[in-house]
Amino acid sequence: MDAIQTTVVQLSTALSLTLIFVGTSLGIFVGAIPGLTGAMLIALTLPLTFTLDPQLAMTLLVSMYVGSISGGLITGTLLRMPGTPASVMTTLDGYPMSQQGQPGRALGLGIYASLVGGLISCLFLVTLSAPIARWSTQLGPFEYCSLVMMALVLIATIDGASLTRSLFSGTLGILAAMPGISAATGEVRLTLGFASLNGGFKLLPVLIGMFAINQVLRDIANIDQKIPRVSVTHSGLWLTLVDWKNQWVNMLRSSLIGTFIGILPGIGANIGSIAAYSAAKNSSKTPQKFGSGSAEGIVASEAANNATVGGALIPLVAMGIPGSVIDAILLGALVLHGLQPGPRLFSDHPELVHTIMGTYFLANLVMFAVMIASVGFLAKLVRFPRPFLLPIILTFCIAGSFALSNRMFDVWVMLGFGLLGLVLERNRIPLAPFVIGFVLGPIAEENLCAGLMSSHGSWLPIITRPISLLFVVISALLLIVPLVRQFRKKWDSKKKTMNDDDAKETSIVPQSETLSENGEQNSHSFWSRYGLPVWHTVAVMAIIGMIVFQCSGFFANQHELTQFPQQPVQVVVPFSAGGGTDLFARIVQKSITENKLLKQPVVIINQAGGSGTIGSRNVKQARADGYKILCTHEGLITSKYSGKVNYGPEAFEPIAQTGEINLVVVVHQNARHKNLAELLQYAENHPGELQFGTNFGALAHFAAKKIEQACGGEYFNYVQSGDGQKRYTLLIGGHIDATIFSLAEFLAYRGDGQIRALAVLSKERNSALPDIATAREQGIDAVVGNSLYWFAPKGTPQERIDLLADTLEQAMQSDSVRNSLRALSIAPVFYRGEKLNENISQSEKIFSELVPGSTIQLPDFPFYIIIATLSLMSIVVVQEIFFSRTPSTNRFSSCKPRTWLAICCFVLLCCYVLVLEQGWLSYWLATAFMVAVTGGAMAKWQPRYLLILIELSLLTGLGTEIVFTSVFSVVLP
Repeated sequence: MDAIQTTVVQLSTALSLTLIFVGTSLGIFVGAIPGLTGAMLIALTLPLTFTLDPQLAMTLLVSMYVGSISGGLITGTLLRMPGTPASVMTTLDGYPMSQQGQPGRALGLGIYASLVGGLISCLFLVTLSAPIARWSTQLGPFEYCSLVMMALVLIATIDGASLTRSLFSGTLGILAAMPGISAATGEVRLTLGFASLNGGFKLLPVLIGMFAINQVLRDIANIDQKIPRVSVTHSGLWLTLVDWKNQWVNMLRSSLIGTFIGILPGIGANIGSIAAYSAAKNSSKTPQKFGSGSAEGIVASEAANNATVGGALIPLVAMGIPGSVIDAILLGALVLHGLQPGPRLFSDHPELVHTIMGTYFLANLVMFAVMIASVGFLAKLVRFPRPFLLPIILTFCIAGSFALSNRMFDVWVMLGFGLLGLVLERNRIPLAPFVIGFVLGPIAEENLCAGLMSSHGSWLPIITRPISLLFVVISALLLIVPLVRQFRKKWDSKKKTMNDDDAKETSIVPQSETLSENGEQNSHSFWSRYGLPVWHTVAVMAIIGMIVFQCSGFFANQHELTQFPQQPVQVVVPFSAGGGTDLFARIVQKSITENKLLKQPVVIINQAGGSGTIGSRNVKQARADGYKILCTHEGLITSKYSGKVNYGPEAFEPIAQTGEINLVVVVHQNARHKNLAELLQYAENHPGELQFGTNFGALAHFAAKKIEQACGGEYFNYVQSGDGQKRYTLLIGGHIDATIFSLAEFLAYRGDGQIRALAVLSKERNSALPDIATAREQGIDAVVGNSLYWFAPKGTPQERIDLLADTLEQAMQSDSVRNSLRALSIAPVFYRGEKLNENISQSEKIFSELVPGSTIQLPDFPFYIIIATLSLMSIVVVQEIFFSRTPSTNRFSSCKPRTWLAICCFVLLCCYVLVLEQGWLSYWLATAFMVAVTGGAMAKWQPRYLLILIELSLLTGLGTEIVFTSVFSVVLP
């Protein structure tokens, strides 16, 4: 009770309430912009919280978490541009409703549903955290696989299109997720020789392309059409008693689904919204309205995706298991503040746990208030003249796609999938199944492969394990019931059903604004209504201010043009934000910035994917000038010897080694083995029985092979178990028998009291585990560690290498850095020159002798998916040619008169991306030119709008660069 009173007092202070308001508002803003993710915002904010009290730090970070999930509703509903993957399902009904003249109602429904979902999940977070989190660990690979398969069944029921078209779209989505390094086997597949595809297609560029770029091109082609006049009042935002009566069951069901999905590590808010959306449609009395402005669809999606936040916090606070990338960053924040996540957090720091819960509750209320207060202004975006709005949308789409990983490849992916989405919808193939397949396919494959490895290739456990069987039965019902319903409906009125389908397809055509002869008056009245002179005054002042801001840094550094660095130094971390390497890099970055060790700022860029190969290849191909460097670990070496890439440290200029991390062999607390020697003896006496969890081709896999090599045999049945958090979940659930963690991971997870260490793979005992013997002490000569390295592109001038090394050495001598690294169980060492090269050569020698691989022959999933996709495509083509009642000539003759304008704008967009990629023009200048030309073409070059377009183009170019570069530290091309 005292802890609760302390928490109430803490959260009632002006500082705490300010942090909640600022954090939630920033989260909403970032969540609304595609490419700026909540994980990015929280990772950038994390170093700033080191000086705060842990309770205040978590108050700010949790508030940002809540706001970032909610913000995606805004652009998804108004512009068909989902700000986050979690808001994709909202877009399916939110955008059609806003185009029907009800943007305020669409936003209002989503905001209310977000609030209810957040509050219901908060109730579970407060009352049932520990028991629910412990139950979730009973789900193994087969349970996860059958759960995801249950969600994949939604492909057949999520859209009103024909079953064949839905299945084709779904399998095409699964196929699109296949290229790259397989998460299940570690093999490189379907890349067609393109190294950029090693990490596959990123989800956010795919979604931006399929929905935003697709919709912009359609809007350009229909730009002469009018849209309904929008009238938004705050009184119209409040849900009536009728609304509550119609939606309360939907809200409750969707919130429960979202909470349950959020509890499961690695599933995510996007899957929660998909599952809730399908459940709402299957139980609706009017399922035909879904996809064309259904209130039930908006409510289901938003209630579920916000509820997943509270659900994901449950395993985090109860067991120290992060359920998502953002939760992993929050876990890192707790560790950096000297706290140990897990059950002991409840007993040792109850006030912090209550602060997290109280902040989550208050942040949902603040989110509701902020979004309701601003919805009237936001809804007016729908009436903003299209020639001025669409170029701005294109700018944010491109900047957002690039900001995700700082790769122009992602921008081209976005454009390519934009065309694909346009072609699919043009041929009446729904997009929702594609998204479901793209999201769920890899998860299903990874868990199925892990299950097959653990069962030695047997498929039986998927129906012999009770929970898995339950999900399989539910999947069958989800598939059969809609099919029976559809069959009966067609049997009763086949002709009526076909007419309804045609009507639905035509309803998808967007209604756009307007600079035609008929629509010109609407655009002019917009500017008249909001004051053209005021606009000119504000625009000119803003442009002048931005130019002064941009030039201030230029003139301030003119006297240092001959010195390095002249611009920000980009540090590429080839892993997700919140991981050990990322936290390490941000600690060093903070020291460099605070102590002004460099004349220019250091910017952290996360380029995750391909087991670290995406980021390393980006630095390898960068200009050898010292402005882009790599912070990585031994994974750079293991990727070479596991066959993922054909290069290693020799392709770079080594700068320094700045940290060492011990590896620990770990088992369940109740395991029979007292030490590593006993574990190996058991494995030798029971061949193939000991399930060893690892991530194929990663450092832990090589370390396990080193143990086998030292003992002269093969002892383990390797099970693909993903990253540390997944391996921990499987270990405490009894699905694997042993695994290897870094010392930092082990210390973070052991607070739950369910795991223990058998050996440390180091030369000497670690001071953090003085009672745990090394493998050498147990007679096993296996010494494998993880070192943190800094590299520059090959050919970087030696004087710049030396300057960077000097800077890192000074940072590593800082007491704050050394203390923070010790909190992460990273030994703060520093090596450069000959000693550095010697350490790298020694690591290469160790790993070159090991050849990790799978012991189970797994199905060739890409082959089967390709066959299924081609077969379904053939059926769709045959149906279209021989059975379609709409002649193809009629469809193609319905092309809009300004289709050629859309084509020209797309070509101009590609040229703009090419100019940015080649660096022929600065970002703001190229962007201003693109906005002016595309907007002018859409406005038919009417003189009255040319000045506005020029002002708007300069504002967009300068403003985008300032927001992304100065605020979010994203260096645009």
